[in-house]
Amino acid sequence: MEKPGQPAPARLTFRRRQRLTHAHEYQRAFKEGLKKVRGPLVVFAAENGLDHARIGLSVSGRVGNAVERNRIKRLLREAFRLGQREMPPGLDLVVTVRPHRALPLAAYSDLLRGASASLEREWQRRWRRVAAPGDGTEGEGP
Repeated sequence: MEKPGQPAPARLTFRRRQRLTHAHEYQRAFKEGLKKVRGPLVVFAAENGLDHARIGLSVSGRVGNAVERNRIKRLLREAFRLGQREMPPGLDLVVTVRPHRALPLAAYSDLLRGASASLEREWQRRWRRVAAPGDGTEGEGP
């Protein structure tokens, strides 16, 4: 319940603009992006030039039947929604899932947060290496 004089807490939503919707967006992440493995998740990341992170999910039939795959996808979307403020802005994250039994939401949140933080650090290292002072490449991306 909201107390008088306090602002309402910001709503955490999962909108279309936070999703990867085209095959070429997935392909760019697979080809040009970085890859990190956390438990049953393989997370690829590529820059998107936006001020927010986006997520795409790839869950193959080897993971289980449709019910199991959809449960895992729902849990991953919810983990992204709840942790969206902690996700690195400007990255497209493509999560592929290896066969496993569905984990609790907290486990997916931790795995996704850990992978995205590691990917962000790696992007920062690459950015500093490419845009090192004095080499004439200031301001260029990886």
